[in-house]
Amino acid sequence: MRILVFIIFLTSTFYSYSQILKVDKGFLATDSANYFTGVIDATFAINNRSSTVDQQNIYVGVNNNVDLVYVAERSATVLISGLNYFKIGEGPLIYNGSAHLRQVLRRSAPLTPEFFVQGQFDESRNMELRILYGGGLRWNILQRSNSLFAGVGIFRENERWNGPEQEINKELWKLNSYLSADIKLTESINVNAIVYFQSGRDAAIDAFRNRLSGQLEFKNALTEKFKLKMTSNFLLDDKPIILLNEFIYEVYFGVEYSFN
Repeated sequence: MRILVFIIFLTSTFYSYSQILKVDKGFLATDSANYFTGVIDATFAINNRSSTVDQQNIYVGVNNNVDLVYVAERSATVLISGLNYFKIGEGPLIYNGSAHLRQVLRRSAPLTPEFFVQGQFDESRNMELRILYGGGLRWNILQRSNSLFAGVGIFRENERWNGPEQEINKELWKLNSYLSADIKLTESINVNAIVYFQSGRDAAIDAFRNRLSGQLEFKNALTEKFKLKMTSNFLLDDKPIILLNEFIYEVYFGVEYSFN
């Protein structure tokens, strides 16, 4: 059922916590227009850290992402999507996925308005569905071989969780802020990173729910189209809707293919 929901998001071009746009950020300032560019990647993780003397438990994780950008004369339309699954030992396959659609206006200006809609599910954290929509301003601090961006805005978040006793629904307005960088270390090695801070007051607990998330990627170009990569993600949720670990992280290794 969750895979079906995810496919519906993608086929209708409708939206992770943290999400890097893996396409070269130069599309924001380029003079070229009316073209598509994109990236497809696949990463993999395997370990036996949960094994014991009596039982061998192999952790297997696979992650796939598709980023697509259409660059128009004065704007850009961005789709960031990902599907992740993992399995521990003989346990069931567990899925999570997201799709994020963003419209960037006045793409080459120092300050660019942007609007977005996003959908997400996460079996590992018992989140049936999260849908959010909002907008804000992006500050294009640096747009050269290295790029630096910052953004601030607001969004409305609607969530459905599987609680220990019953389904829990939560709707909140939240502040959204982020800082993103793409740095060329050498001719073949790039570092791509983003950090989000999101916060909103929940009247039900008379407190703010804060979420800090981030993603860091190291990419080594093999050819013009193919790159080896290491991706790490983290999430810090200070007041989860249901009882969960407040901090989670993951690391993957894989390959990326870019096209235009």
